[in-house]
Amino acid sequence: MIMRARLLISGSVQGVNFRWFVQETAKGMGVNGWVKNLPDGKVEIECESETEKSLREFMRTIEDSSAAKAKGFNSILVEGVQVLSIGKGAAPKYDYFNIEY
Repeated sequence: MIMRARLLISGSVQGVNFRWFVQETAKGMGVNGWVKNLPDGKVEIECESETEKSLREFMRTIEDSSAAKAKGFNSILVEGVQVLSIGKGAAPKYDYFNIEY
């Protein structure tokens, strides 16, 4: 069983390497999916993991701006995380984590 979530991130998250931070964080936690900038200045993430624990840890890390700052991303400021959907899937949709354009 796969745990999957779609997130909408607001704050200072475009033009500050936030997508790269998300991708590197996901890779380090075994989370797959994608991240992309939206025209309204927000960032959308679709992510999945084999365990709920790792997916929730990924979500907490993305939400915590201090985690980004600890890795040298000083301009990132996450002000809000909206969970658009979260649930279980029968099979993985993604083999890696990608930055979408």
